[in-house]
Amino acid sequence: MSEKVVFIGLGRMGSAMAQRVLEAGLNLSVFNRDAAKAQPLAALGAKVMGDPKEAIKGAGLVFTMVSDDRALLEILDGDLLKAAAPGLTHVSMSTVGVQTAEKLGQIHAPLGQTLLSCPVFGRPEAAKLGKLNLCLAGPRASKDRVMDYLSPMGKVWDFGPRPEGANAAKLAGNFMIASLIELLSEAFSLVENHGVSPQSFFELMSGSLFDAPAVHTYGGLILAGEFDRPGFLGALGAKDLTLVKDAARLSHTPMPFCSLVEDRFIRLLARGWGQRDWSAISELQREDAGLKK
Repeated sequence: MSEKVVFIGLGRMGSAMAQRVLEAGLNLSVFNRDAAKAQPLAALGAKVMGDPKEAIKGAGLVFTMVSDDRALLEILDGDLLKAAAPGLTHVSMSTVGVQTAEKLGQIHAPLGQTLLSCPVFGRPEAAKLGKLNLCLAGPRASKDRVMDYLSPMGKVWDFGPRPEGANAAKLAGNFMIASLIELLSEAFSLVENHGVSPQSFFELMSGSLFDAPAVHTYGGLILAGEFDRPGFLGALGAKDLTLVKDAARLSHTPMPFCSLVEDRFIRLLARGWGQRDWSAISELQREDAGLKK
């Protein structure tokens, strides 16, 4: 009898990731609070679970991809995890705080279970193509155990034996992306206020000094003003900047620029723009620069 493997959390990212696993010919059970989101995966061979208890019961390997720390801790409480198979390995793929990863480890350890952290970089489009970058951390033997399931999703990067190390790396990366959005926005506003086409400036920068995927993606989004078909919600960006600040305080790491970018996201939420793409902070920067849409 094959091991029960479960994927919990089927938003745009989670659905695409689970689909890659199924297309690789691997067995998978799935659960989502909105059961309708699981149906396309059922057509690919996934077994749909009705509730978290049914999903966890007898599972030897569980992947989670949920929206935030609270949702993750609500799903995986200690009492629920007792129903899993002996030696459960949990692969936490959500972007959560360092302290949440530590708490999860403390929940799993007394039950003889293993936590791997594996948050990912990439938007839903990359997930569908199996081109995510996955930050994996935890015990080596458990990493080897899950590699067949992670490989169809993208490239795996190893961040050592402590699960929370991968969470720190993911938060640092999201801080860099958010900062890049602010940097591009300010630079575009500067040249536009001096009569230069931001598009021409962007073509120069993205084709020479800053020829990088994130620059191409977010520069294009900012210039097109395409904020209402979000690949990553502004509300989640705001959440992540808060988690970055929490991690910085925990480790006594000064991050003054993070405070500036976090303020941009607080303003975005105050505008009621939390459901727009997180690159919508560029619109706030344009207003500060005296530029109209």
